[in-house]
Amino acid sequence: MLIVGIAGLVIGIEHRYPYLEKHCAAYKTDGTPDFSVTVTQEMIEAERAKAVDVPTGADDGYFESLSAAREIAHRLPACDAFLFHAAVIEYKGSAIAFTAPSGTGKSTHIKNWKRAFGDDVRIVNGDKPILRFSPEGTLYAYGTPWAGKEGWSRNVGLPLKAVVFLERGKENRIFPLSPADAAMPLMNQILLESDPETVAATLSLADRMLGQVGLFRLACTPDVGSALVAKNAIFG
Repeated sequence: MLIVGIAGLVIGIEHRYPYLEKHCAAYKTDGTPDFSVTVTQEMIEAERAKAVDVPTGADDGYFESLSAAREIAHRLPACDAFLFHAAVIEYKGSAIAFTAPSGTGKSTHIKNWKRAFGDDVRIVNGDKPILRFSPEGTLYAYGTPWAGKEGWSRNVGLPLKAVVFLERGKENRIFPLSPADAAMPLMNQILLESDPETVAATLSLADRMLGQVGLFRLACTPDVGSALVAKNAIFG
């Protein structure tokens, strides 16, 4: 069994192929798992059947890794956590999540933050961070091994200050969102399960999140000015 430490949780993964061990190398740990998941060959085949934008040479190990992420996501709401489709950066000790449908330009926008602010910016995760509430009620963003094609990932957790919904624009403009306006686009980026108990737990966590973090919509161009506009709005 592979044992990993992610988002303050110790997770066991029963797997078949060596790809997952390499993929999760920076997250390997010891100890008794808080929970364990098992990936079967049937799950791997199901993941292959629905996958899009598959890397060249992807094998059973690659799809096993995706299946493991999905199985872990199923268990997270019981731990006050959920998997979120976003790219997350660290800026001066706070996390900012940028979310949008694939292909919108999250990676480009993050590179602009690096260009604008240099070493003040560090990437936490490029695609699938875990968001988890601490026992004190603070929402943290954590890196995971599932980090997108760039592989941007750090095994850290930081308080989440804001969620920014990206869209392409002809000029750089940012707008604050109310929790009501942000609710639907937020839910579009969260994996929802079919069983009522898990769905209810996830919805409750999303509602807590909407009431705690800054919410923005950013219409942006690919230039570095988009990062300057976003930073000024988020940090005042």
